[in-house]
Amino acid sequence: MKEIKCTIIQDVLPLYIDGVVSPDTKEMVDEHLKHCEKCQKELESMKQELYLPVENKDSLLKSFSKKWRNKKIMIALGSILGTAILLFGAFSYVFYYEKVIPYSEDLIKIEAPNNQQLVLHYFGKSYAGVHETHPMSLEIDGEKKNVSFIFYTQTIAHSPTRNLLDDDGQNEHNYISVLPESEKIDAVYYAGFDVEDISFGKDSWDDILERADLIWERE
Repeated sequence: MKEIKCTIIQDVLPLYIDGVVSPDTKEMVDEHLKHCEKCQKELESMKQELYLPVENKDSLLKSFSKKWRNKKIMIALGSILGTAILLFGAFSYVFYYEKVIPYSEDLIKIEAPNNQQLVLHYFGKSYAGVHETHPMSLEIDGEKKNVSFIFYTQTIAHSPTRNLLDDDGQNEHNYISVLPESEKIDAVYYAGFDVEDISFGKDSWDDILERADLIWERE
């Protein structure tokens, strides 16, 4: 029988492995493989490349399924975390972001019943906070005076808009507080300020005084 070249045998090995060759071709390949170590190695190599053991397939599928499940869990956790951050940001903005309430003579008044203690009245429905300073010495029109600054703040939760929505028909309230060290104060001004800006030199009490409204002055 004429010897068949290895290149021919190797060309039909894929079909031989799949079992789709004719009986004569299979017999030819079987006969060649009995005596050719090179083609035997090539056959084993092709089998490893073409066939993945069932247990490896199952392992691969399980690994892919596990990775996909973990990915879905991470996406879900990320979505929950993102939603929580957004909700916390909205909550903080509504309840903690403070805005200065503009001064109005009808809204804020100061009385000195005994000419010593200064009583501060806020005639609004609500406010988030009131900020006051102790008396400080500033020069006004060439004269040194002990000045205190005050301002009220509101959040969205305490805004006039919210109050209009919740209006119960009652008159506005009168919130009362006493200014610290009232007996030392010569004048009270209304202006928004940030102590941190003053500390870092971004603002100053003299600049605040220029934009402030005088709401009370000792006679």
